[in-house]
Amino acid sequence: TGQLDALDVDEVKRVLREKSLFALDIQQKGRESGWAKFIGRHEVSTLRKRDLLSMTTQLAIMTKSGVDLASAFESLAMQRSNEAGRPVLTRIHEDVTGGKSVSDAMRAQADVFGDAYVASVAAGEAAGRLPEVLGRLADLQRSELRNRAIIRTLLAYPILLSTVSMMVVGGLIGFVLPKFEDIFSQFEVPLPAITQVVVAISEVLRNYTWIWIPLVAAGVVGLIVSRYTDSGRRWWDRAFLNTVIIRDITRAFCIGRTFRLLGLMIESGVPLLEGIQLTRNAVRNSLYRDLFTDLEDAILNGRGLANSLIKAGFVPPVAAEMVLTAERTGTLGMVTELMGAHYEEEGESRLRELATMLEPAIIVIMGVVVATIVLAVMLPMFDIATLAR
Repeated sequence: TGQLDALDVDEVKRVLREKSLFALDIQQKGRESGWAKFIGRHEVSTLRKRDLLSMTTQLAIMTKSGVDLASAFESLAMQRSNEAGRPVLTRIHEDVTGGKSVSDAMRAQADVFGDAYVASVAAGEAAGRLPEVLGRLADLQRSELRNRAIIRTLLAYPILLSTVSMMVVGGLIGFVLPKFEDIFSQFEVPLPAITQVVVAISEVLRNYTWIWIPLVAAGVVGLIVSRYTDSGRRWWDRAFLNTVIIRDITRAFCIGRTFRLLGLMIESGVPLLEGIQLTRNAVRNSLYRDLFTDLEDAILNGRGLANSLIKAGFVPPVAAEMVLTAERTGTLGMVTELMGAHYEEEGESRLRELATMLEPAIIVIMGVVVATIVLAVMLPMFDIATLAR
């Protein structure tokens, strides 16, 4: 008995057959609506990513120093400044002290650590390489946090600049332009075409506020909620990977993250098939989940990984060729981990280039808009000055 996340009943049967199990009865659980998923999408995590990185790093250091794991988890539980994370570590300490392995103790907290993390720890524990595996996990988490920080830092200025510019333009159209409009109507001066267009836009925005504000709000809410429906999620993921301006960045980050995670698990001793399944579960992008399902089928049917990577369309051909070479030489874990690090660096570099180009582009666009509004105001003023003479 239990529950499985799957696309349909056939996939449930296939997953169970792989575990040498046969279903007597399969019932589909009621689907959550997009709004329900949006409202309840985030359960409070007991360990933040930064806390998990700190814990993993300290565990790696202590295990390399010869500290036994029970004492290590007890020390970590006592040090936790995050009150929410302390019960998790205390429970692991109690399980390890009671005779359970570290991986079994963590598996009971898989919703906190993630299946890929637990599987890597289990493989490292079985192979006697736990300190090395913990060090690799810490490097992976550190890289993920660094990439997130870089993305926030590089995009903060363009977003702030765009917001301020739109507020300035909104103020000019909503408050400044109407004052000049009254002046123009008093002098009955024929308005230039550019002024007529700007005035018409200003009137529409001011007179139909009760229509376009709810429409904009409904559109924003609809876009957000669509992220939590199956069809909407796929549309977002497809746009994320295929939009011309950002696709080189998003593809590099996605393949870097997935390849590095897969390589880490293979190097830690996780079997390839299980590593692919765990990577698929750790990936959020639905197109990449489909890709790793194809990779799983390829392995089960005795085919290589390279063909599925080539057919995906969003994986660089060079990466597929490297995987093909790694399969032939038996170095798949090392190669995928190195490729993951390379593509993460490439994604970071391309993001910096995009941010560098965005800033002047936003300034130029907003300058053109403001110049248009200023011209729309000043041209009739020149006509009025001429009439006054």
